[in-house]
Parts: sequence; C-alpha cells; structure tokens
Amino acid sequence: MRTRSKATALLICLAAVAAGGAGAGAAEGKEVLELRALTWHEGGDVRITVPAGEGGAAIGRFEHVQVRMTPPGAAEPARVLNRKDVEAEQGVAGMPLGEVERGTKVDVQVHVRDDESSRTTILRGDAIARLRPDLVVAAVYAPEQTISTRAVDVVADIEELNDESGATATLTLMLGPTAVAEPKTVTVAAGATTPVTFEGVKLETAMTAELTVRVERAAPFETDATNNTRSHTIEVTEHELVRANVLVDALGGYGAQLNQHVYAPVTNPPAASLPGMEAKVKALEPQLVRIFYNDDFEERQPNRVRNLASFVDTVQLAHEAGATINITYQAVNVAKTKPVEAMTTFADVLEKLVNVDGYTNVRWVTVANEPNSTALTMAEYETLNRALDAQLVARGLREQIRMMGGDLVSTSQRAWFAYIAANMNDLFDAYSVHVYWDYWNTPFFKETRLKDIRRIVTEELPASARKPTYVMEFGVRGKSFPGKPNVESGYWDDGTDIARTNVAAFQQLWFDLAAAQLGFTGSVKWDAYWGRYHGTYNSLYSLIGPASEGWPLFPGYHATNLLLQTTARGWQVLQVGPWNEDDWKFGVIDNTEKELAAYAGDGGQLTLMGLDSRGRDLNTTSPESAEYSIGGLPADTTFNLVLWNAAGDGKNSIAGTVITNAAGVARFEVPLHAAFSLTTVPVS
Repeated sequence: MRTRSKATALLICLAAVAAGGAGAGAAEGKEVLELRALTWHEGGDVRITVPAGEGGAAIGRFEHVQVRMTPPGAAEPARVLNRKDVEAEQGVAGMPLGEVERGTKVDVQVHVRDDESSRTTILRGDAIARLRPDLVVAAVYAPEQTISTRAVDVVADIEELNDESGATATLTLMLGPTAVAEPKTVTVAAGATTPVTFEGVKLETAMTAELTVRVERAAPFETDATNNTRSHTIEVTEHELVRANVLVDALGGYGAQLNQHVYAPVTNPPAASLPGMEAKVKALEPQLVRIFYNDDFEERQPNRVRNLASFVDTVQLAHEAGATINITYQAVNVAKTKPVEAMTTFADVLEKLVNVDGYTNVRWVTVANEPNSTALTMAEYETLNRALDAQLVARGLREQIRMMGGDLVSTSQRAWFAYIAANMNDLFDAYSVHVYWDYWNTPFFKETRLKDIRRIVTEELPASARKPTYVMEFGVRGKSFPGKPNVESGYWDDGTDIARTNVAAFQQLWFDLAAAQLGFTGSVKWDAYWGRYHGTYNSLYSLIGPASEGWPLFPGYHATNLLLQTTARGWQVLQVGPWNEDDWKFGVIDNTEKELAAYAGDGGQLTLMGLDSRGRDLNTTSPESAEYSIGGLPADTTFNLVLWNAAGDGKNSIAGTVITNAAGVARFEVPLHAAFSLTTVPVS
C-alpha cells in the first residue's frame, strides 16, 4: 500500500456485502460517486470519478470495485463485477463491463480508508447505461465564391445523432492534406447541434477549393467514425464583378477623332478611295467622336468654302456612323479678340448642322483645344464660353448641345480646374482632358495622369463642381528612328510607325480599360484615319492608314472595334475586384498585372474586357498564356469569348464560349499578347 499524508492518503476498496457473491445486498454508503456508463455493440464501460471534495485528486488506484448491473425492467441485478487493484488517475478510473443493454442501471460501490486512522468510508453511485455518442458534421456553410485577396468564415454544424450522450472533439479544416485554420474544440450535448466558426480563412490561390471539416479525437469515443467529415467547395477567383459598385452611371462612349480636313485639298485623298474609307469608319461604329471646327479656315487654308464643306461632310460621316458628336472650336487666336462675333458665327454653324442639315447627333461642344498650353488666359477662356452659351440659349439649342469644359493637358491643370469650378460651374456639363504617353512608359498614363485627374475631380473640387470626365484625346507615342522623318507619333524599335504595331493597339485598349476603372465617362482616340490638319502635319496616330495605301486597317482599329462591338453608350461601368473600400474610387488595386473592366446594359447585357499588362511590349506572339478566373457573374450563363490579336495579327477572332458554373464563375485562358471580351452580346 502507498503511504501518503493524513490529509490526502486514501485507500479505496469495494464494499461487498457477501464476499463478492453475485446478488449480494448493497452496503450503506455515501452517494457521491460521479459515474458515466456507456454502451454500444462492442460492449459497455463505466467511468468512475471520486470528487475532489472526497479526496479524489490524491487517488492513484482503486483496491476494490464492485459494479452491479440491473437490466431495464428487472428487479434484481443480472450481473455483478468485482475488480481489485484498478489503476486510477486523480480519482478517475474506467472499467469495461462487457455486453450491456441500453438503459441498464449500473451501481458502483467503493471503500475509502484513511491510512493513519484506518477509518473506512463507503462511497457509491449509480447511473443508467447510455448509448455512446455519434458526432457528425451536419452542414458546412461558406460562400460559394470568393476572391483570393478576401478571407472568409467557414461555419460547421456539429450534431450528436444518438441522442443519449454528448462528447467533446477536435475540429480541423483542411484543404487537401493542409490545414487552413487553427483546430477548434467543440462540445456537443446529447441530441444537440453546435455551430463552430473558423474565422478569416485565407485561400490565396485561384482554384476550385474543396474544404473538408473533420471531427477527430472525440471523447468519449463514438459509435460511428465514418461520418466525421463533410466537404464544401469554394470557387476562389482572382477577380470578381461587383455590381454594387457602379463606376460610371451611363457610358458616354468610345471612339476617335475624325479629321475635318479629310475631304479638303490639304489632305487631297483620291476621290475614288473615299467611299472605302467611309465604309470602314461606319463599320467601326464609333460611339463618340470629336471633330475640330476652325475659326480661321480662310487664313489657314486656301479655298475656305471647300474646307468648311469638308468639315460639314465630316460631321455627316460621324452622324451616319451613329456616333455622338463633339464639335471642338480648335484654335481661338482670332476668336479671343472678338468673342461675341466669333461665337455667334460658331453658333450659326451649329444651328445649321442640327436644325437644317438634321445632324442631331451633334450633342457636345468644346471651346479651345488644350487652352492651358496656349496664350489664352482663364478670363478670356471664360468669356468665350459664356458668349457661346448665350448664343446656344438664344437659339434654343442649349438642351440639344451640352458644353464640355477643359480639354486640358497636364500643364497647370490644377489651377485651370480650380478656376473652372469657381467661375464656370454653371456653364459646363462635363470636363475633358488629353493624355499621351511613350510606349516604354506605361505607368505614366495611369498613375501620373488618369489617377491624378480623377483625384482632382473627385476630391479636390467642391462636390457641386464634380462632373462626368472624358478623355477627348489620347494616344501612344514612339521613338525617333535614324533615317526616318522626325514626327511626333514616332516609331517602334525597328522603325515601324508606332500606329502600325500591336504594341500601340494593346496599350491603347489598356488605356480605355484603365480609364473605365477610374470612372472616366468616355474616351476618344487620336485619331480615326490618316489625314492632314495642316500642310506640315505628318504624324501617324490613326486607326486607319494612309489613302495612298488604300486606307489599311491597323491593329488599333481592330482593338477599338472589339471594345465598340461589345459595349454601348448608356451602359453602366461596374467595378471588377480586387479592391478595398478606401481605394475603390481610384479603381482596382494595383496588386495584379491583369486589367479588367465590366459593362452592363439595361437589357441584361454584360461584357467584361481585359488583358494582362505583361503583354505591353509584345509586338509578336508569346507562348505564354494568362489564366483568368472571374466570380460574381450570373450562374450557368453562356458568354462569348472574343479575342484581339490571338494569332499575333492584330485582328479579332471568336475563341468560342465560356459557360459560368453554378457559383457564377468563369475560367479561361488568353494568350499573353492578346486581349479579350467576355460578353453576352451576340458576335460574328
């Protein structure tokens, strides 16, 4: 026997009424034992606990234990078990009972004796044998889809099925063989259900993730361990359409500048070639175009009537192409000296275009091209615009023709925006800006220009002066090249005109998407077709090449066509995540090289356009593809997948269809040198 202090040393023995004989009567005792009797098809057992108040914490073995088992409905015990020297740990021991019927009454008696006093105390207790627990993962709740930058909560309902005893277990959350959260401990009462939440689970790889919740190490052990897991699939995507974040309420449109001198002697194209050029402009179906009006046709060009007629013919071409038309009063060097007279003449021209010629697509007017890069003062600029506004009001044209202010380059743009907001807020219905960049410096157009303009308009101007903002000129510039004319548009590395390259087209489309992400209402490419603005203008920025070559279609034409054929004026521009609430107003967070924009029509049409900006410098094909995964789309929906430059030829092709799954996720691949439109709009 072990020797212990008087305060803690206890010996426990079974108090048998008749020398261990079955059916013997029970001795009187103290009813303090805590018992748990469990059974299942492989037999029962009982756990005996001596409470701490009875000295249980000091007990290492039970010298004698008697267990009496009385089946349900019986008056006497059917079996009595006697055991000696039962190992215990701090007053707790377990005993197997063999086959035990559910509902059997289990009586247990022990003796407790103090070493020093030799005093013996009888402890006893009873319990009903219950069926062992069976824990099951009844359900797993988690989003059907998430993006790789957003953590999710996963909730598992753990249910006890046998309804007679509870259990405590460990829960793990696994992705394949890998735990994706810290284990949880759960205690479930008999017949109860307990929810357990794994908070902030991070799934950082775009994939179809099958998460498994697993019950392990149940105590007491279960009757069935085959039902201890349940899986839930989460579609993890790199991007996600966020319909609630509307970046542009109504798209103003995409398009290009139409050179007003294309029919004039300064350009002098073969007359027989013009119908072909016109057909290509109309086939492009520009949504928005800009056309210059000059105040000095006569001074700048001979044959003023012919040049004015060329301007009108250009407006007719834009109208027949279905475009919304902006007329920009280009050079105001003469007009600023006599503003009322000049704006009266201009208003006469506008009135004739709309009311006489029927060109009702003329909806916007701008006074002065890039005024902050000229000698025009802000006060002179205001005087001209107020004079034109008065003339339009007098003619009843002010509702038909809205006024667009700015046309600003970066020079002193903050000062000009501030002046306009403070002094001309009542005049303008929208703002306009111009953006150009060198093809080797793409961060400039988004980080330096677009984001800064957006910051000015949405943060720095008073709320009452914040208006839709258009990019009414933009283009990609190349380098100078030995042996080639020194022109503003420049050349690709091998001396090719930059406008003829896939690089320019790729970056041009990227710019349109970036502008959409940042909430710009529309954009106009400089320019649609080759032509001369004056006698020494030789730059080539256009989508359609020179008349001398038969007006060839450059890659930029097809890239613009992809955008135009799968979007429409008036559609909403929606956000595509990843994003965060603090920065979303400045577009997607730049933690990805993929650039996506989404457009939604009133009739349920939906288009997502995108590209991988790593293709910015690829003028040839790449063997590498970019994988796209987009959530937040309508479930089980067929989209057309149209690609620009899939074959490296700068043209558009239909790659097939993509069907979203039940979670509204689309997955597809696009060559790195290409761009895509994923659209519900019919294409051919």
